[in-house]
Amino acid sequence: MSHWIDDYYADVDAMRLDAYIARHSDDAVVVFGNNPPAVGKEAIAGAIGGFWSMIGGLSHHQRNLWFVDDGSTAVLEVDVDYTTHGGAHVVVPCVSLLDKNADGLVTSLRVHIDLAPLFAQIGAEQAAAERAVAQ
Repeated sequence: MSHWIDDYYADVDAMRLDAYIARHSDDAVVVFGNNPPAVGKEAIAGAIGGFWSMIGGLSHHQRNLWFVDDGSTAVLEVDVDYTTHGGAHVVVPCVSLLDKNADGLVTSLRVHIDLAPLFAQIGAEQAAAERAVAQ
């Protein structure tokens, strides 16, 4: 039953945006952290692609996975290891809720995560780079 989650997150961790977007219905809704909902494939691609451009990579390490509604809804608990462009690793806990339709396409993704530690690291790296240029 977990193969669709494994396949979904394989595309995420490889940052394969086109393959990731293809896993969603045309009217899918993605809510990532405290950002406004991205509705539809184009908006999701813009939001997720924009975020991915800010990082060097990511890897999800599954802690728990539960299915409800005959497997069409998943609750996934992970630790996400983000790699910054500067090479630092920032690990944050995350819980995501995913719904899929009868065609196997994700219709809803709600990601509950606090990215403040990641953004603090990115900001520190940017400040260090600016100081190095100024010297």
